[in-house]
Amino acid sequence: MDNFFIAYRDPLFGIIILCAIVFIISFANYWWGVFKKKEEKQSIEKFVKKFEIVTDENEYKKLLEDASIPVESLALLAHAYGKSGDYEKAINIYLVTLKRVKGRNEKQYLLSALGKTYFKAGFLRRSSEVFLEALHLYPRNEEALKYLTVAYEQLQEFDKAEEVLNSLEELDVKVDLQRNFLRFLALSKDGTLPLVAKMENLKELSEKTPFLKRRLFELAKEYGMPLDEMACRDLPFEQMIDTLWYTQNLSFKCDNDVLVQVRMAKGEIPYTPSKTPIFALDTLAKLRFHKYDGATLSFEYLCTECKQIFPMHFYRCPNCQSINTVSIQTSLSAISYEENNSFL
Repeated sequence: MDNFFIAYRDPLFGIIILCAIVFIISFANYWWGVFKKKEEKQSIEKFVKKFEIVTDENEYKKLLEDASIPVESLALLAHAYGKSGDYEKAINIYLVTLKRVKGRNEKQYLLSALGKTYFKAGFLRRSSEVFLEALHLYPRNEEALKYLTVAYEQLQEFDKAEEVLNSLEELDVKVDLQRNFLRFLALSKDGTLPLVAKMENLKELSEKTPFLKRRLFELAKEYGMPLDEMACRDLPFEQMIDTLWYTQNLSFKCDNDVLVQVRMAKGEIPYTPSKTPIFALDTLAKLRFHKYDGATLSFEYLCTECKQIFPMHFYRCPNCQSINTVSIQTSLSAISYEENNSFL
């Protein structure tokens, strides 16, 4: 027994034990890594089979699965198809490419790209599932979290969308604007509240997020509710030229210069020079004053973030999903009259 304790106190014995422990830990870590990679590969294969598109284009699929084609080329090809609007081919290529990649970063990138393609194609439920898979690989993926929020928002699953916003907030992303916008949408869709209480709550939210006052005005019109004078004074009239133009009988009392110019352009009140004239409105008001009725206003909507132009107003950009980035482009155009030509 004494001999054992002497061996135990021998420095050489301690070194042997230390090396043995290091070897066991390294061996266990290696096989654990192999097991996790195998598990991750099986998970991706199972995930791909879940979304795989059934197609008769066998030659096309064989070409994609050709190992001689670099993964980078396939990803670029899928991106090109997505940009051109051929979402089915883009999705197919992303799914095939996911089977071939091994690195976690590559899988994360491909899953995010696949999720965005599903999102643009309108498959919101599939899109949300893909983004959840991407977040399973890398929970700090801000892009996946952002698109997942929008997907849940459009699915009207507002509670889930707010949970995702909480995750973004943990990553030091400013989400106050998105949170207020989300709560405004949820409240406007709530059918359990009385109309008066709902409008009061929406008004409180719009005070925190001024660009939503335009939406509050639209809801008041939709519900046939009158707007009080104080509320009208706070409206962002510069961001409402289009909706004011299409509103019949702008008779509510307000001395805002933009509102006055819109009413003059519509011919509701006589023309008087403005201190800060808006070119299209002022020109149209002068034409109305000279009895010319062949011109009208047309509108385009520019996203100041991604610089895309859309024919309809938006609160969230349809292209880059940014909030409150719309700029209304007002221009003069000739009134076109449809002719009922008959060949009979």
